[in-house]
Amino acid sequence: MATEARSHGATEVAAQMTSSTGAMLRSAREAAGLSLEQVAQQLKLAPRQVKALEDESFADLPGRTFSRGFVRNYARLLNLDAQDLLAHLPDVAHAPALDSPALHATGSMAELPSAATSRTSAGRWLIPFALAACIVAAAAYEFYRGGLGSSGETPRAQRDALPQTAPSAPSAQSVMTLPNPLAGEKTDASAAGGAIAAPDAPAGSVAGASAASDAPLVLSFEGPSWTEVRDASGQLIVSRLIAAHSVESVRGAAPFDVFLGNARAVTVSYLGKPVDLAPYTRQNTARLTLK
Repeated sequence: MATEARSHGATEVAAQMTSSTGAMLRSAREAAGLSLEQVAQQLKLAPRQVKALEDESFADLPGRTFSRGFVRNYARLLNLDAQDLLAHLPDVAHAPALDSPALHATGSMAELPSAATSRTSAGRWLIPFALAACIVAAAAYEFYRGGLGSSGETPRAQRDALPQTAPSAPSAQSVMTLPNPLAGEKTDASAAGGAIAAPDAPAGSVAGASAASDAPLVLSFEGPSWTEVRDASGQLIVSRLIAAHSVESVRGAAPFDVFLGNARAVTVSYLGKPVDLAPYTRQNTARLTLK
């Protein structure tokens, strides 16, 4: 009986660990093919803070409020239900570190400083005084310029530049005949009561629009995957976690540098031809260059 009780207790502990907030975050990150460093870069956290979230080492995090905010942002990055993850956080009785912040030297912008620096009264009032001085100087300049411009009459050169008579509207007889590009015939504007019919859009523009909509690189996702694509200039075109059953069309100048997390769930098509990711895949992440 004692053996069965211990086995049952071990099963419950394992179930709780599996359903804990940190375990769910770690599983979702690994399924998306992301490393701790990549998640830390996206969340603006230190890698050790991301690891503390997954290990539920709340003593290494700056208090309950910030810990819950970190969990909420982490869930949004992985497309998880933030409220469900927050509900799985332990209460203060089981995790006292959640209730009191840990004060230590900071190594990242996202951590709390150990002490806040107070501003001096001179620095606090310096900016308003500078803005007020700029406003007074601008008002004085406008007043001085307005005083100079109001004296005297309008210069003769300005009076001569004013139009003497309004131009007359063209008569219906002077309207030119416009060709119809589709029918190949000429349309007389005077026969339609003087109104000029707008020419139809050329048929070639429709084909050009459809050709412009074709992207050289198309990514199809059967599962979630962290995706990064850079163009020939090194500019990052795509950098986010793309959900399952999505299609991403990428336009830009080749060659494209592509990184795919969870590469087995991604299908790549370049210039209308499928790309075999197997030679470029290592531990379910793929890196390749498409020229």
